[in-house]
Amino acid sequence: MSSSTPQSLADGELARTLVAVEMALTSQGSWDDVTDHLLAATSVALDTSVRANLFHGVPALAFVVDATGPAGRARWARQLAELDGSLVALVNDRLAEAAARWRERTPVSSGEFDLMTGLAGLTTVLLRRAVHVAEDPAASGPEQAEVLHTTLVRALAYLVDRARNRVLEGAPVPGWWSSTARSSSPTAPGAMDGVGGHAYLGFARGGAGILAVLAAASRAGHAVPGQDVAIRQIASWYERWRQQTSDGVVWWPTRIGWDELESGSTSQEPSAPTWAHGTPGIGRALQMAAIALGDPQARIAAEGVIASCLTRSQLDVLTEPDLYAGTGGMYLTVLRAAEDAEGFASVQARTSMLTHRVGAAADAVSRTSRVLPDPQDTEFLHGRFGTRLVFQALQSRAVPVSGADAVLGTAWVE
Repeated sequence: MSSSTPQSLADGELARTLVAVEMALTSQGSWDDVTDHLLAATSVALDTSVRANLFHGVPALAFVVDATGPAGRARWARQLAELDGSLVALVNDRLAEAAARWRERTPVSSGEFDLMTGLAGLTTVLLRRAVHVAEDPAASGPEQAEVLHTTLVRALAYLVDRARNRVLEGAPVPGWWSSTARSSSPTAPGAMDGVGGHAYLGFARGGAGILAVLAAASRAGHAVPGQDVAIRQIASWYERWRQQTSDGVVWWPTRIGWDELESGSTSQEPSAPTWAHGTPGIGRALQMAAIALGDPQARIAAEGVIASCLTRSQLDVLTEPDLYAGTGGMYLTVLRAAEDAEGFASVQARTSMLTHRVGAAADAVSRTSRVLPDPQDTEFLHGRFGTRLVFQALQSRAVPVSGADAVLGTAWVE
């Protein structure tokens, strides 16, 4: 049955397609199925409107087709070239809107820059396309590679700027602070009037998503002036707001507001260990940052952070197997982090603490898998197509072959 939202990866035909790609790449499905789903997804005009983002429209479709691997990218090279053109135009439009907002001193919202709906998500797709086109320039041509690279540079420069501290009432606030206040001095970078706003700390809506994108770009060899400084500056805010329970579980507030910033403390309770808002996602972003910067001590610390939340008491809080706020997203995030931890540990002839905790994460997925999703749902982040990807990873005890989980921002570009 065709979805009413054919170009939605969050809840639509593209969710089916991405899972079909993973099945085809692991010889458990047919490429004919992938083709059928792609035809259904493109049965309507490509969406490049304000609704387009990592999980909807042209960017989502580009991500899914790119995930088909080298052979798939060669097969659909013409379609990918068209998608690249639309993606570049979309990113440039969003960057122009952000520049206009700055000139008009209009407050920024997280939707402008976050992973879910903003430029961090768009840059995730753009980075993957730039890397893969550069790997096979004969198939796409030097002009396509150059346009993607140029646009990627502009997008990374924007994210670097979002990492730069702003000033509110004379006090520094995170660069991704969302405020209702208007700037009184456009010539003073980051100056804002009035008191208000907040900064999300989670992966889906906050600074962790920006941090991971910048780290992934750096490791892929794509960096702009100030990128390393930006990575360190974001990481420093997480060091500042790191909390720890009496039994050693590390956590962060979901978001920090002005009152918390002013007092330097929070009354929030530890959040659930999820990809979207919790310790696994934030810890993975910090691990990626440490790897990109070549900082082994920070990497080991980040791995310890993730391991700290993989306890029975923490994982029992999760009752659903979904990607966004359930065991599914937690597990795929932990798998990615453990893969890197094991890689460095083998070189250093030592065992990572995180490696010993992966089994606990897998057990949590098995426990929540008893919660059967509605067979009619077409959701990826909250429904059965995302959980199918998770169960496949659970069975193989390996990350998705297609890199489908890269849509969560937790994977390197490979």
